[in-house]
Amino acid sequence: QQQLFSVLQKFGLTVLAPEGEKFDPHLHEAMLMQPDSGQTSGIILTVIQKGYQLNGRLIRPARVIVAQ
Repeated sequence: QQQLFSVLQKFGLTVLAPEGEKFDPHLHEAMLMQPDSGQTSGIILTVIQKGYQLNGRLIRPARVIVAQ
């Protein structure tokens, strides 16, 4: 599995695991909005499913939980 992933990276595959970043609707799919007093609104708290890009084109958006 690791060998396959390294080959795909050589051809331009990028993994989207955006925990702690600002929510971007073009790259992420919000599955849940969760109230969190420790984070500002719109910050990704948890990644449910990683997303993938191939040469800058979105293949699958990352499914995330976002702070409300």
